Amino acid sequence: MAKTGLFFANCDGNYDQRERDFIENFISGIEKVGDIEPELKQSLKDSLCQQYTFDQIVSDTKELTDGFNDDERKVILITIDQFINDVVKLDGELCQKEKSNYENWQKEFGLA
Repeated sequence: MAKTGLFFANCDGNYDQRERDFIENFISGIEKVGDIEPELKQSLKDSLCQQYTFDQIVSDTKELTDGFNDDERKVILITIDQFINDVVKLDGELCQKEKSNYENWQKEFGLA
């Protein structure tokens, strides 16, 4: 989800500080839930330094939901959808590219 948030936060070409804080707080929240292996923690931090394509985000989402039954998959997708929605609204502007990518992501997963 951190990668997904980063992709959508960067759609407009501006990784706003509010977006950055939201994603970093998400990662911090994961750490509070339980112990995270140092390698996984570093991997999460490294993921914030990368740029991702729409196709990568779709592929990662499909990989994440693979193996779950339909009900479980839907819950996961709704959670990711809400996360994306929160990220794109943080800077107070919804540019056309953010809107288009978000709508395409929703269509890809049957949420639109």
